[in-house]
Amino acid sequence: MAPLEIPENLLSLFLKRSCPVCGGERDPGETFCEWCSLRLDPCSSLHRSIDGRRIPPPVTGNPKNDYDTYGIPVYSAVLFAGLPGELIRRLKFGGERHLASAAAKTIRSFSPVLPGPGHLLVPVPVSRRRKRERGYDQALLIGRAVARLTGCRLLRALSRDHGPSQVGLSNEQRRDNVRGVFHVSGRRRVPPGGTVCLLDDVATTFSTIHNAAGALLENGAGVVYGLTLAYRRKAAGSIIRNELTIRTGG
Repeated sequence: MAPLEIPENLLSLFLKRSCPVCGGERDPGETFCEWCSLRLDPCSSLHRSIDGRRIPPPVTGNPKNDYDTYGIPVYSAVLFAGLPGELIRRLKFGGERHLASAAAKTIRSFSPVLPGPGHLLVPVPVSRRRKRERGYDQALLIGRAVARLTGCRLLRALSRDHGPSQVGLSNEQRRDNVRGVFHVSGRRRVPPGGTVCLLDDVATTFSTIHNAAGALLENGAGVVYGLTLAYRRKAAGSIIRNELTIRTGG
């Protein structure tokens, strides 16, 4: 019996996939549809966590004795404005967990640095209270997807005390707000001297990722560098814009 021949136009219908953000058609192998892809802007700058200033690449990490001066280098895949901002808001506040996979694929496509085999990937956690409110930890979901894509080892090494939200605070207030809130679990310690990629969804002042890195370095990590899906300039508008619309469907 001759093999079944499928017309090319019919085969293309089976190969089409829906865009995770808008539901439109996307081509095989692409994360988003053509329109949503146009709303992605790569982040061309590398920042130091202590104050958010730009630093020239390439940098792979800062040892502990440089932390108080420079913090750690933080790479961001894309700018927050446009599609990434919508994706992050819907993932964090809209309950759309499936967008974690799209976030991880965006990181793989645009980040200049990725963790690989031999590196530890540590997500920046939310507090237990925040996790109960949302039902999940968005950075952990993204981290699991990144680990699957890159082959690195995911380690849930950090815990976080609950505190006031960072939204609406000045740069200095943000740093004070997260100082001392991160702790390393005794059961999941980072191997001494290990290289750690510290993952978060978005960085604005870098205060959260800076303090999380400090906890890792104080507990044996050798080199720590940061990685975020998006870098949000301070003038980019509120990170929770449209949260009410997302929750109510209005």
